[in-house]
Amino acid sequence: MKEVARILLLAVSAIAFAGGVAFGLLLMASSSQGGFFPGLGLALGGLAIGAGTFLSWLCNGIAWVLGMRSRWFGWVIVAQSLPALLFAGWLGYQIGESFLDRRAGDQRAEIHAAIGADDPAAFDAARARCGARCQSRAGLSSDLLAAVDAGAIRVARHLVEAGTRMDSDDWYGSRVDLYTCEGSYLPARLGLSAAVARGDRAMVDLLLPVSDDRSREDALLTAARLDRMEMIRAFRAAGVPLPTGDGDPRDGLVAAAASGAAIGVGEWLFAERPVPVGTAELEHAMEALYRFMETVTAPRALPFARLLVAQGADVDAPFRGEPTFLTEAVRTRRAHAARVLIAAGADPARLPAERRADLEALLQEPDTPAYDRSRQGCVAP
Repeated sequence: MKEVARILLLAVSAIAFAGGVAFGLLLMASSSQGGFFPGLGLALGGLAIGAGTFLSWLCNGIAWVLGMRSRWFGWVIVAQSLPALLFAGWLGYQIGESFLDRRAGDQRAEIHAAIGADDPAAFDAARARCGARCQSRAGLSSDLLAAVDAGAIRVARHLVEAGTRMDSDDWYGSRVDLYTCEGSYLPARLGLSAAVARGDRAMVDLLLPVSDDRSREDALLTAARLDRMEMIRAFRAAGVPLPTGDGDPRDGLVAAAASGAAIGVGEWLFAERPVPVGTAELEHAMEALYRFMETVTAPRALPFARLLVAQGADVDAPFRGEPTFLTEAVRTRRAHAARVLIAAGADPARLPAERRADLEALLQEPDTPAYDRSRQGCVAP
């Protein structure tokens, strides 16, 4: 019986060692320094050789215990010992790291569960159980942002009262993206901006005193884009200056309002002129409105376009290398944008001859959203 076992072990050992070395060398030979994972073949090849050597060494060791005591076989085991033990040590380290990572993940999950329940006592208890690895993943500022994202006002107030602050470097990636329920993308994921986007006035009042200037500016731009006029008034009452873009009109309130076709904010901006509204601002506002119409089919786009035109915006301005906005709409087959532009005063006669027939066909198409966004977790425009 022992003889049969030794033969089987030696066969497995030979296959494991030869297979590991052959496969490892093949991976190493095919390795590339380009792509997303440069040198991946070298790493995988080394692992294949290490795994094959370890399995072979293990089988050989068992065969030695079962009586395979020839001198040459002993030297084979000795030669395999160092690489096999190195691989075993690396494997043990990875298993240990995986266990610690899983435990830290479970501890973070407890913290998030307490935040989701808006329970400050449970949050403190979960935070106390959070070890060094767990704490290295996210600090209290990230927990505050998570509370904002969850609308957990009691946990958020508890953190603020404990001295937690936020600045523009804080970011919380609970979702890859945040969209309005119309499907347009909201780039701001800072805590104050998220509270503004959700219309959470209590959270805004809590965070406003502990947010830095950049966070406040981003939140104001979000308010302008989503037509949150009451939020803008609250910021002004708190003495927060309105963003002008610091010389770049693309970053100002006018362009922000246009990027969401925010009628209320737009009318206020043009009536009261709290920020500069010149040719450059109107030009970038028209471009922002067009980008909005590329992804969202909203009836308010037309009155906003007319509002811009009434202020002097050029609805027939060149855009993206095309002679006019309308030409770009025809080229990219944006029926809704084309209808809005024409209704706002765009001149179809300025289309290149080859685009005019395309326009007639495009106007026969229904208004459909360019992208089908998930509505789960969206914010109201």
